[in-house]
Amino acid sequence: MPRTTIFSLLLAGLAAGCGGSSSGGGGGAASTTAAPVSSSTPAPATTATSTLPTGVVEVLSYNVAGLPQGISSSDPVRNIPQISPLLNAYELVLVQEDFWYHVELARDARHPFQSPPLVGHSTPMNDGLNTFSESPFHSLTRVKWSRWHGLFNHSSDGLASKGFTFARHVFGPGVEVDVYNLHADAGRDQGDIDARRAQFAQLATFIEAFSVDRPLIVAGDTNLKATTPQDEVILVDFMARVGLADAARTIGGLPETIDRVMLRSTADVALAPLRWRFADEFVDAAGGPLSDHKAVHVAVEWQRLR
Repeated sequence: MPRTTIFSLLLAGLAAGCGGSSSGGGGGAASTTAAPVSSSTPAPATTATSTLPTGVVEVLSYNVAGLPQGISSSDPVRNIPQISPLLNAYELVLVQEDFWYHVELARDARHPFQSPPLVGHSTPMNDGLNTFSESPFHSLTRVKWSRWHGLFNHSSDGLASKGFTFARHVFGPGVEVDVYNLHADAGRDQGDIDARRAQFAQLATFIEAFSVDRPLIVAGDTNLKATTPQDEVILVDFMARVGLADAARTIGGLPETIDRVMLRSTADVALAPLRWRFADEFVDAAGGPLSDHKAVHVAVEWQRLR
C-alpha cells in the first residue's frame, strides 16, 4: 500500500493516539530468522571465581513513538535519528512503535544481530516491534493479538498489527534466554481493558506452550497502569501465571511505569535485576524528550546454575 494512502488512513484513525477500541480479531504467528549485520559475536562474560558462566546484559525497552510525522505525538523525523546512536550503549534493545522510520532508527545502531521488520502485514502499519542485540538469537516469531479494541477511535490499535515477538537469545555457553517484546492495547475505557486482559492471556498461553521451564525476559509497552485497579489485576495475574517478576518491583522503591521489564529464573539459569532506571540520555540538545515514553534500562545479571 503506498505511503500516501496509508498516511490518509492514519490521519483519520490515529488523531487520538496509538492505542485501541472496537474489538477485532486475527492472531497468528509468523517466524523469521535474525538478520546479523556483522559476523562478530561477543564473547560471553565469565567470572574468575566460578566455572559456570555468568554475566550482565544491559537491557533497554523503549517505545520510540515512530508513528508518521504529524500523527506521532513526538517529532520522529527529528528525533529518531538522534535515538539511533544512543542505542549502542545497550546490549539488548527492545523497541515498540518502530512503525515508520526503521531505516533511520537502525542507521547508527552497531548491534550485530537485528530483527528484520515485519513485512506482508494486513494492516496499514506493521507491529512496530524490533530487536537490536549484541548476542545472537534465533527462532524469531511474531504473533498478532487475536483481540484488540479500536479501529478509527479509542487509540486506533486496529490500524497496526500489534502483538508480541519471541526469540531465543544465546547469552553464554549453555545459557539461552527466551525474550519477549510486546505492545499491548492502549486506551483507558472498558473495551481497552478487556482487550488487554485477552492479550495477556494470549501471551501467557504462548509462553506456556513454547517456553516451558525456560528463563524469560518479557519487556515492552504493557499499557497496564498500576493506578488502574483492573490493569493491576491483569498484570499481577499474568506474572503469577507464568512465574515472572517485574524488575522495578523486585528492586523496590522505584516509580511505576507502563513500560516494563519482567524476569523469570529457572533451576538452570538465574536472572536478577541489578539496576533499574529511566535512561535519561534520550533527550535532544535542549533537554527535550526524544519520544513520548521514557526509555527503561535494566541491568540483568544472568548465571548458569548447573
